[in-house]
Amino acid sequence: MARESQSDQIANELRKRIKSGSLGPGALVPSEPELARAHNVSRATARAALQVLEQEGLVIVRPKRGRIVRGFSRLVWRLSEFELPENTGLVSSDAWEADIERQGHDPTRQDLQVDTVQPPPRIAEILDLHPETDRCVVRRHLRYIDGEPGIISDDYFDEAIVRGTELASPEDTTREDILKETGYEQTYDVDEIITRMPTAVEVARLSISANQPVAEHTRVGYTAAGKAVRVMVSIVPGSVLVLRYVVPT
Repeated sequence: MARESQSDQIANELRKRIKSGSLGPGALVPSEPELARAHNVSRATARAALQVLEQEGLVIVRPKRGRIVRGFSRLVWRLSEFELPENTGLVSSDAWEADIERQGHDPTRQDLQVDTVQPPPRIAEILDLHPETDRCVVRRHLRYIDGEPGIISDDYFDEAIVRGTELASPEDTTREDILKETGYEQTYDVDEIITRMPTAVEVARLSISANQPVAEHTRVGYTAAGKAVRVMVSIVPGSVLVLRYVVPT
């Protein structure tokens, strides 16, 4: 029987640590220089070992971080923490990406498209807009997980309120107080979750089959006076996430 190469020996050792849980999902894998020093091998040999684990799908390469152990369980979306000021801006992807990485998955990227549109009937009703004469700004996000479309998350605002602000521009923003600056500070949210079959548009955006159920999460942001100023509608394929809340008792 052929003797294992040094790179295979290193890969086997790391594989055992991953499968035993000592290197759990989201954990940082030792770098090429660290492995080279620990095993007294060249960086090329260490790199070859790590590439084996990448090819097996056990390890993900993340820019600026290195290699992390991939997770295979459902992702947890912490909806009660997702938009707290200490975690993220109003529509920033930073906290989302960090949380996905901690769970051993690759957030890859998000696509953002900003449009001014006639409000859909449900959005018009929530935001108290006239469905024909008023307009709303919609910030359409498509968040990718492990290289595949994972979540649709679209934010709707009254165009008259956000006109001229960063929320009406086509760039992402990390600022949290934009609505407050317009005189419409968002002070509390109301969430609703339903499950249903996807629409044809959602099938195309998420690259899923038409018979795969989705969860629709709607978060409406209100001012202290009870005026709805933001509607976030997220569409999640049924096999992707666990939606988790922390509820004070």
